[in-house]
Amino acid sequence: MSPTADVVVIGGGIVGASCAYYLSAAGLKVHLVERRFPASGTSRACDGLVLAWDKAPGAALALSLASAALWAELAGVLDDDFEYARTGTILLAEKEEDLVDARARVTAMRAAGVPAEALDTASLRSLEPKLAPDLAGGGWFPEDAQVDARRATLALLSEARCRGLTLQANAEVMAVRRAGHGAGAVMGAITTQGEIATERVVCAAGAWSSQVARLAGVELPIRPRKGHILVTRKAPGLIRHPLLEGGYTATVHSAAEDVQVAFVAEMTAGGTLLLGSSRQFAGFDRSVALEVVQAIAARAVRFLPSLAHGPIIRSYAGLRPWSPDHLPLIGPVAAVPGLLLATGHEGAGIGLAPISGRLIADYAVGAELPPFAATIQPDRFPLVGGTPG
Repeated sequence: MSPTADVVVIGGGIVGASCAYYLSAAGLKVHLVERRFPASGTSRACDGLVLAWDKAPGAALALSLASAALWAELAGVLDDDFEYARTGTILLAEKEEDLVDARARVTAMRAAGVPAEALDTASLRSLEPKLAPDLAGGGWFPEDAQVDARRATLALLSEARCRGLTLQANAEVMAVRRAGHGAGAVMGAITTQGEIATERVVCAAGAWSSQVARLAGVELPIRPRKGHILVTRKAPGLIRHPLLEGGYTATVHSAAEDVQVAFVAEMTAGGTLLLGSSRQFAGFDRSVALEVVQAIAARAVRFLPSLAHGPIIRSYAGLRPWSPDHLPLIGPVAAVPGLLLATGHEGAGIGLAPISGRLIADYAVGAELPPFAATIQPDRFPLVGGTPG
């Protein structure tokens, strides 16, 4: 006989792991299907920043703040350490015109109740002495945090398994079975290891979500967006806080097809420095491009001149799930009863993973939803439901 589940989650990255965690915590019988192994995709090829200041006031910021609170809560309840630290972040203004934008960002965050402080050149240098001396200033956001995304994924899954989660690794979903000759409600998920009978399927497959949703007859506007990260040799003390230049938000919200680069730096618990970031629509190509590595390195040296004398020990690329309005798609698909989505986070998947999982669990058990949930429902896009192709 086929195994049964209350919910099948497709995708073993950090968002899928969060869904599995909160669904199992709600008392549901959960199967998670991952075609390789947990955190084998984007969740091991990314930074681990949990940011608020880069979100627009309103639903996006509310979503981010709710998720940040859940990250702090998880750090206290999960048995496995995932290197959570409330480090704060610094927004860097390279020039005077950038400082105007940074101050406006600080003002907007303060108005929304988010602690923030404007920095001039002197105060910026007091926080980060190794920065280039000619920077105009920036903004300080003390409540931002960072995590190790791979460790966090494994920690969430470990706890979920203690609550009954069945984890199927090296298994790929080949079809979503639906009633009414393939045009009705979800009835099961057919994998390379057999069929799982279920009335709910959660698509949390990140950049591959469009392919997975198509198995249920749904067309998503999700596209993979490539990003590179460089890792330096150990450089303890080089920076004290994660750093992001002001142009970072412009690259996030741009829909340009060509490569865009903005300086981002994050110190790991092991003492290496992660450097980014780049954005590029390149399909599912995850190969490392030398010209992009060089562009990121050059931008990093502009802000941290001492990096010119330190080697890069490795580089890698991952794929972000981009959505047209830069907000995730979280919730049910009306055209396919039983299908829920948790995808489209682009570069905010780490920060928004906990609230994504929590919302999916709330939908599954019929709990009351926060006001911002309506803004990120999948049906804001014209999704097509019908017979799977």
